[in-house]
Order: sequence, then C-alpha cells, then structure tokens
Amino acid sequence: MYVLPPLDHSRHRIADIHAMRSQNASVLANLAWWRAEGISRAQLARESGLSASTVSAIVSELLDAGVLNSSHHAPSAGGRPPLVLRFNAERNHLVGVEVGASHLGVAVCDLRARVRWYQARDFDVPSDPRGTLATVAELVRRARRQREAVGPLLGLGVAVPCPVDELTPDRLSPRLFPAWIDVRLAAELHERVGVRVFVDNDANCGALAEAHVGGAVGVSDFAYIKVATGVGAGHVVEGRPYRGFNGIAGEIGHTSVDPRGRPCRCGLRGCLEAEIGAGAIVDKARAAMSAGRASSLAERSPLTLADVVAEARAGDPLATELVAEAGRHLGVGVANLLNLMNPGRVIIGGALAMAGDLLLTPLRSVVRERALWTAAERAQVVISPLGASQIAVGAAALVLRAALADLSLFRAPVALAPQAARPVPRIWKAGGHGHA
Repeated sequence: MYVLPPLDHSRHRIADIHAMRSQNASVLANLAWWRAEGISRAQLARESGLSASTVSAIVSELLDAGVLNSSHHAPSAGGRPPLVLRFNAERNHLVGVEVGASHLGVAVCDLRARVRWYQARDFDVPSDPRGTLATVAELVRRARRQREAVGPLLGLGVAVPCPVDELTPDRLSPRLFPAWIDVRLAAELHERVGVRVFVDNDANCGALAEAHVGGAVGVSDFAYIKVATGVGAGHVVEGRPYRGFNGIAGEIGHTSVDPRGRPCRCGLRGCLEAEIGAGAIVDKARAAMSAGRASSLAERSPLTLADVVAEARAGDPLATELVAEAGRHLGVGVANLLNLMNPGRVIIGGALAMAGDLLLTPLRSVVRERALWTAAERAQVVISPLGASQIAVGAAALVLRAALADLSLFRAPVALAPQAARPVPRIWKAGGHGHA
C-alpha cells in the first residue's frame, strides 16, 4: 500500500517507550475491532499479554479519544461485573474509490467497513485521466455530503486496476494506461479532496474487503481473484497482504494458459486474462454469432460481460458454454495457485463471479484434475458474498488498516500540504484475526 502524504513515524524514534506505548495501543485497538461483540479490560490483558495496569491506562486514553466506547456491564462471574468495551465504528467515516478499467465506484463506509452509501458510474478511465480525476473528486464530494456518513472523514482509499510499482507508486502502469504516463494519481486526488490518500491494486483491495467483511473473515491464508475487464489476484499470507518483491505478486491474469493463445493487452500471449477477461468473452460471443450461432446475446447492444452472465443464468446455450469455458480456464489458474501458494480458501469475485455455480462447477472440476490432491482436498473455492461495491469497500479498508496500525491518524486525519510519499509499514496482526 502507498500513502500520500506519508505517515510521520519520526516521533516514534524519539524514545523507545513512546514507540512501545503506540504499539501497545494499536494492539488493543485491533483486538477491540475484531471483537464486534465487545471485550473487557481483563480480556484485553489476557489476549494481548500486557499487564492490567498498562491496559487500563491505554484504554482510558482510547476512551478519551473516542476510539473505544463503554458499552454495558457483562454478567459477573464472581466479583464486580466487567465493563464491556466496543470499538467506536461511528467515530469517523471512510471513503473508498474503485478506479476500474471502464467504471468508477465510490463507497462511504463506517469504521467497520460497512457500506453507508455507494454510487458507480461508467467511465472510460484509460483514455481520459483528467476526466477521471474530476469525476472521482465530484463523487467523493457527493459522498461526503451524505447523511449516512458518520464522523469526520479519516482518509481516502483508492483501488487501481494495475500493479502498484514501488518505484513509481503514484502512477498507473504506462504499458496498460499510456495516457496516464504524466499523471500523479494520489498527489492530484490529495490536492482536489484535501485528505490523505491511500492507493493499492484493486485485487489487493478486494482481498482486504473479504478479510474484513466478506468470505475470509478469520481465514489467515487465502487468495481473492477478480475477473472482470481484467483478471487479478490478491493474496493474504499468515494474515498479511503479500505483494512480492516489488509489488506485482498476484498478477494471475498474466500467467500463460496457452503459449499459442490470444494476444494480451500486456504484450504477452495466451494469458489467462486474454481468455476470460471481459473483452475476450465478448469477442468469443460475437465470433460465434457471426459464424451462425443463434443466441439471445444478439439482442444485447453493446454486448458486455454482464450480459453474457445474465443470459447464461437465463439458460442461453451459447452464453452458458462461454461461462463454462471461462470456468475451465480459470480452473487451470486456480489449480496452479493452489499448488504454489496453498491458500486455505480461494474467493472468486468480479463480474464473472455473478454466474455462480455455472462458473464454479467446471472450475472445481478442473481443479480436482490438475491440483495436487493435498492442496485441493481441503481448500475451498467459493464465490464472493460481497456485491458491486466490494473493491471500493476494500479501498476504504486501506485507510482503516493504516489507522489501526498508527492511531495518530485518528487525531489528525487530514494533511494540508502534499509531501514526498513513501510506503506504509507492515501492519500488526492481532492473534488469529490479523487482517487489520
């Protein structure tokens, strides 16, 4: 993840005791966040390993700052009834932005990443960077005016449809988005919106959404695969997002499934994306109909991946075959992923995932044929339970993760002047629930 303006960690170097106290506060805030039902001081002490006096002092500060709320007294197990504490999900609101290849989506979320408002708009992002930035700023201003928004805005998260390169993290891939070559996405959004901007790849954001509110809550090792205009994956390993050496881990869409296959927009050939991306499936549908294949898809204009999925669900034979073929190709990619990474769960999201079992059945069949049985036997391959706002929610979760790792963001969420940006440090993991 990349953030502009950067977080100032120099204050933690002044004295080790301050750094330790900040870390301990983050530990307790994370524990409280993951315990939506509430948690007592005694439980915080047991689960964190901190002394009762340390927990009491830090909890008092978190209560004063409004990060925690006193909820109610739990039944006594002998002695004084314990006071239950809850993370204050309405202290601030978050705004997440999905910059898709062909659309923009903006979500307002509370501090539990629950959607309060969402709006999407079709937009030609690759060819119109200035229009994209203006539209995003307009949607964010509209989002901030919503009555559903609670508390001040903590920050703006942005999901982008390409890898975030650590050498040029403020720019979209020049190979995939040549019109954006001179555009600094985070810097310009910061100037337009006036809050700190957090940026990551859309599939990584999808994985964060699954970890916080979706199909991977409590799962420490999983992969999320988004199949829409492109194909990408986000990996969580031992509770932490995994990005690889320079941030491009997860580009499953650009792994080859056919060395002699269709050319891909990345410049390679036979990529998974070239076979099951939105453009590829639509092209295959048009080619089949041009060759004389009858289909209700002929009534759809302009034809989209969503149309193919809808007609497949309605029983159209051609659309059903196209979805099944995509499932088999994706099954090859998932089988390779299971053999390489051994995730406990693989979650499929994006427009193609709306096909449900029409996609999953052939996908799972190929996985059983091609994955090592030890990898495939216990791994679950499922459809994401989240809807169209998923990637924007994951973008909002970028801000949440950073704030739970550095509670000073709750004190000063808005930065007034752009500075040179740097990556956010690794995030503390709370026990077995560590996706925050």
